[in-house]
Amino acid sequence: MMIMKKLSLIALVLTASVIGTQAKSWKVGPSSVVGMDFASINDAMSKVSAGDTLYLDQYYIEGSEQDVTKRVVIIGTGYDISLTDEQVVATLTNTLNLKANKVVVKSVKLSKAFFYGDDCTLERCYATYIHTASSTAGMNHIYSCFIEGYTDGYEQWTRSKLDIQNSVIVCDSSHDNIQSLTSSIIKNNVIIHNGYYNKCLSYIDNTEIADNIILHTGSSNSDFGDYILDSGLGNAIEHNVLSRTSAIELFPNNKTGFSIASVFLQEGTFSDYYRLLEDSPLATYATDGGEVGCHGGMFGCPSGGRPQYIPYFTKVTVGSRVENGKLPVSVTIKIQDE
Repeated sequence: MMIMKKLSLIALVLTASVIGTQAKSWKVGPSSVVGMDFASINDAMSKVSAGDTLYLDQYYIEGSEQDVTKRVVIIGTGYDISLTDEQVVATLTNTLNLKANKVVVKSVKLSKAFFYGDDCTLERCYATYIHTASSTAGMNHIYSCFIEGYTDGYEQWTRSKLDIQNSVIVCDSSHDNIQSLTSSIIKNNVIIHNGYYNKCLSYIDNTEIADNIILHTGSSNSDFGDYILDSGLGNAIEHNVLSRTSAIELFPNNKTGFSIASVFLQEGTFSDYYRLLEDSPLATYATDGGEVGCHGGMFGCPSGGRPQYIPYFTKVTVGSRVENGKLPVSVTIKIQDE
């Protein structure tokens, strides 16, 4: 009997422990919005636990730097304001510092994101700059993002590991789109440089560079910069669609001579603009027999970065007068199912 009581007590303690450590969901947004748990990501870090999820309200506009110091999931509201009648999405206008391992950030409109930890993921986000801020950071991931700026590792001679797939990276500034990486993956992306003095990719070694559309619109520059095309650096460069590059004869399984007009449908905004032309031969050119660019591959690149399977209001209409004692309200709801 005593043994049974001890076993029952142990089971009760274990059950309480499991219940006590279950992941929780929290809402982050301005105090003027009903039901918010925290006013900012920084405020949340002292109270949330590893494994919790933070949902950003669409009216959360954050101007100060935010530090993510616990292994949480952060889910925003996408980045394309044209998808909603209210024309507003959660936006971080300063740097988001991912200072814990395994942080996941989905569907957030960012200014800058800095990786400090290992195995962190940015998915369906918009950003202007993504940087590996620690020389000891391990592999981090960028999936289905839209980057109007550039992405780089720690520094040219202390390179970082990034897994970049199904993203659009468009750069107009005097900076390379992607640089300072080693032992990385750059696959099924659209990478375009619209400037004149820099490259789409540079200072990259021992990396898989495959199934991308890489176009430089400048009249005199090449797609690939320093330390890319030397075969001794271990890059596997295949089944990419390029505008032009030097020494590409070292990697014959690529197509050259393409322009934006010859590749893309150029209709819609963000990733939709970079869908392939109908009946394009590039729809079967990828290493897996599928299409090159951001809409092929493993993850795809959905419109506007909306989080998957989370309902959102596209239109709310409130009547101007009471009818039968009730105020008529009409709402339109959609769900991003891809």
